[in-house]
Amino acid sequence: MIAGNDWFSPTRVAGLIAYTVSFGACALRWYAARRRVEANGIWLLLSGLQLGLVMDVAFDLRWKLHAFWMARAMAQDVYGERRSPQLLGLVVLAGVLIVGFVAIQRRFRGRRGVTVALTGTMLSVGLWCCEAVSYHYMDMVLYRMVAGLMVVSLLWVALAVTTCFGVWLDEGSRRSDARRV
Repeated sequence: MIAGNDWFSPTRVAGLIAYTVSFGACALRWYAARRRVEANGIWLLLSGLQLGLVMDVAFDLRWKLHAFWMARAMAQDVYGERRSPQLLGLVVLAGVLIVGFVAIQRRFRGRRGVTVALTGTMLSVGLWCCEAVSYHYMDMVLYRMVAGLMVVSLLWVALAVTTCFGVWLDEGSRRSDARRV
C-alpha cells in the first residue's frame, strides 16, 4: 500500500488532479460521441492514454521502468556509459514528436479541437518518455522547484489543460455545426 507524506506531495497531487480531470473530459467526450453514434475511437484512445498517465503519476510507473533498466545496465556494467544513448533517445523522441505533430495537423485538418487534444496528450506521453529516459541535464530542469511545485508538475498541468481545451473546442464546434443544419 502506498501512503505517507511523500506520496501526497504537492507535485504528485497537482499531476493527479490535472490528469484525472483530463481523463474525465476525454471519457465524457467519448461517451457523448458514442451516444450520438459519431466516430469516437479517437476519444477512447485519448481516454485510455490519460488514464495511463493518471496511473503513472499515482504509482510512479515511469520510475519503476527506469529502475528496471538502470539495474540491467548496472548488472552488465554499462551504466556509466548511459549519457550518449540517453541523449540519442531524446533526439529520436523529439523527431517522433515533430513527425507526430505534423501527422496530426494533416490528418485532422479542420478539427481544431481534436488537433489540440491529441497534441496535448502526445506531448504528455513525450514528457513521460523524457522522464523515463532520465537524462541528467533534463532532470535538473524538470525537477527544479518553482513556487512549491516541481517544473514537471507545472508541465503536467499545462498539458492536461491543453487536452481539456481541445475536448471543449471539439464539443463546441460539433454543437455549432449541429445548429447550422
